[in-house]
Formats: sequence, structure tokens, C-alpha cells
Amino acid sequence: MKMIKSIFRIMYCSIVIILSSCGGGSGGEQPPPEAEPSNDLPLKVTGTLPVNGEPCSDYDEVPSDDSMVLITFNWSEAQFADSYKLIVLDGSSEIFSDNYPNAEAQVELQRGKTYTWSVTAKNEFGETPGNSYSFTTPGMQVGNYAPYAAEINVEFNTNTMEMSVGWVGSDEDSDALVYDVKVWEDNNLLLEEVEYSLDVLEPIIFMNTRKYSVEVISKDTAGNFSISTYSVEAP
Repeated sequence: MKMIKSIFRIMYCSIVIILSSCGGGSGGEQPPPEAEPSNDLPLKVTGTLPVNGEPCSDYDEVPSDDSMVLITFNWSEAQFADSYKLIVLDGSSEIFSDNYPNAEAQVELQRGKTYTWSVTAKNEFGETPGNSYSFTTPGMQVGNYAPYAAEINVEFNTNTMEMSVGWVGSDEDSDALVYDVKVWEDNNLLLEEVEYSLDVLEPIIFMNTRKYSVEVISKDTAGNFSISTYSVEAP
């Protein structure tokens, strides 16, 4: 009888040990897997200051030089971006370029001129250029003002698979404007118009998920011009 009791005790202890080793106690839980690092490109920024297509009202004086003003630039923070590259153009000439960790900057520019600017969002995986904007600095006019960079609009009609491309151009001098226009599908030139007098193109057939880029060069009668760019992915 004692032998039978001993056997039962041994069996009981063995079962307890097995259940303890296989049970769902807190000590046996596995830590959650670590999230894999993202390798996404940064999203595109949106410029907020200076206001597009208007004389600049947010600036500071430069005490040492009456011909210059200190212009404040602001833009939206882009998801996945580590830094931003601000580029300022006078016509087609790049007159300023620098990198910033945050979404703001101040740049000294000449009074009485129209400038175009854009911001590229950057991270270790690549860059995403932003759209173009333009403004006029305060002060005495230097020659004839260049046109403001055109504000480009692209819309997709998924029923007809047609893409509409239009823009709004303006000039501080109220000069008549004509436009040189290019449209790319991915990296392939799809359409080009030179000395175009309208502000909208004929509908363009598009392909799903393709990237479309538009460049509009606004030109006035005095030979001044500004360059505007816009890119978007089709639905």
C-alpha cells in the first residue's frame, strides 16, 4: 500500500512539473517582436510663408543694408523627413540654397523683386521635392517685376481616365502673360506647349498609379519669367 501511495506521489509531482513548464505564466511570455525600421521616402511639404502670389508682408529690416530685407520662410513638417532643403530662385538662377532641421528659415533678399522658392524634404532613403511658390519683396521696384510662379492644379477623372491640368498666373505689373508648359508621365515627356496663351490644357489620358509632373514657365512682355513645378501620383 505504501508503494502505491509513493507511485501516486511521484506521478502527481511529475504532472505538476509538466504543467508548470508548459503553462501560460507571465515568466514564459515572449516579448513582442521589434518593429522593422521604416524605409519610406519623406512626404511632400507645403509652403505657408511667404504667401504664394502676393507681396511679402512678413519680413524684417536689415540695418546694415537698406537694399535688403530679411524674409521669413515657413513650411509644413513632412512625415519621415529628417531635414529640409530650401531653394530660392531669381528667374532660373538659384541664388540661395541651404539645409534646415526644422520647418522655418530666414533669408536676406534684395528689395523690390519677385522670387520663386521650394522646399525638398530629405531623409537617409532619398528626397521628395515640394511644389514651387513665389512672392515679391517689399521696397522700391527693381526693373519690371517677374511674374509670380503659376499656381498649378491637377485633377483626375477616374470615370473617363482623363487628367485636367490648369493654373493661375499673375503679375505684379499686370503684364500680359504667356506660358511654356511641359507634362511628364514618370520620366517621359508627355506634352509640351510653347508661348501658350491659355491657362488650361486639353484633357490628358492618364494611367493609374503613375507619377505626373507639370512645369509652367510664366513669361511677361518684358522678358521676365518664373518657373513653377507640381507633381502628383494618379489614383
